[in-house]
Amino acid sequence: MNGPRGSKLNLEGTATPKTLFAFGLNHKTAPVDVREKLYLHEAEIPRLLRAVSNTLSECLILSTCNRTEFYGVSDSADVDPDYYKNLLIDFKDARGFVEDEHFFTLISCAACQQLFSVATSIDSKVVGDSQILRQLRGAYNVATQNQSTGKVLNQLLQRAFKIGKKTFTETSIHHGAVSVSLAAVELATDTFGSLRDRSVLIFGAGETARLTAEALVNKHVGTILISNRTRSHADELLSKLHKDFAFDIEVIDFEDFPDRLADVDIVISSTGSVEPILYKEHFAGRKAKVLLIDIAVPRDIDVAVGENPLVILKNIDDLHSLIDGNHDSRKRDLPKVKKLIMNEMVDFLTWYYSLPLMPAYEKTSAKPPAGQTDEILKIKAFLGQNVSEIHKLAAQASGNFREDLENHFSLIRKLQAMKAEANAGI
Repeated sequence: MNGPRGSKLNLEGTATPKTLFAFGLNHKTAPVDVREKLYLHEAEIPRLLRAVSNTLSECLILSTCNRTEFYGVSDSADVDPDYYKNLLIDFKDARGFVEDEHFFTLISCAACQQLFSVATSIDSKVVGDSQILRQLRGAYNVATQNQSTGKVLNQLLQRAFKIGKKTFTETSIHHGAVSVSLAAVELATDTFGSLRDRSVLIFGAGETARLTAEALVNKHVGTILISNRTRSHADELLSKLHKDFAFDIEVIDFEDFPDRLADVDIVISSTGSVEPILYKEHFAGRKAKVLLIDIAVPRDIDVAVGENPLVILKNIDDLHSLIDGNHDSRKRDLPKVKKLIMNEMVDFLTWYYSLPLMPAYEKTSAKPPAGQTDEILKIKAFLGQNVSEIHKLAAQASGNFREDLENHFSLIRKLQAMKAEANAGI
């Protein structure tokens, strides 16, 4: 490679450049009917991590109802995100449903910014979402358990967790946060008015189901039924709820729910089922209005159910306008959060771009020799003096992956040339 002045760069004795990139789809790039096609269940993620391990040195996969995003590190200078997109599409047998326009692809600085925006919840459908940081920790745990993280992602994720926590404690972005569960309950209140005499059937037994049940209790709903394919999970949820609330909540066997549908006014579903659990025939004899809120991805309620004139069917994307109207006060702290993100980005990227400048030495538990330690300190000081170059790269991301990839390596070449000149006393 040649530096900006055409001088030959000697890269012997320096570390191999590592390319951080991200790709995926989320609520900003794809509607729910597309997102559900690429939603990854917990058991699928380790299999996919193994599938990319021969081409990526590090990888983390985050899949929630609102996003399926990959954060990868490649030791190759030629990263092809289309290869991984096609791998994901074929893994989920989603060809023909997902188009290239539904994906985003980000390199280096922009990938870092995306993860920090996710961790602080400002990229969530619900700004201030209290669940996303927990979900990100879960994704990181899965990645580490499958030996798919390393130096770059470990550093990036620890910083993401730090800034996520700082956002929670030092800003008002989470104050009065409206989760999807709370938005669903508010929609029910808007539809029926008081919920005191209303009965609700909740499908699911996870975190979303728990938050939904708690919100309903706080609204003094009449009756709550909980049903889940695995009865023991529903019983565990009931036990947790009884620790905090003195309220009559009943668990019903999944096989028995069709017999109870006629008795409920509201159904809120958030299971992990691959296929719908409610179909048009379940409501064929309906005599009174019923509100169905499907906050699962993939969806739990077949869209044909909405053809029944007595059925009001809403999905997770339908909650968006309601959520938007409820978090204006929290938006006031967005500039503060963005400043926290930018400061953390510069710190991370200064470290990240020091890697290809560092002297290569065999990684052992022992510290590097004194001479190499001195060299490392000099490199960090050099990057600190030239941090403006990092700022420039962060600001000039074009959204064109190939162009941004070239800018990424141009910066590495420029920093290497500048370092060589500094060492030569130029």
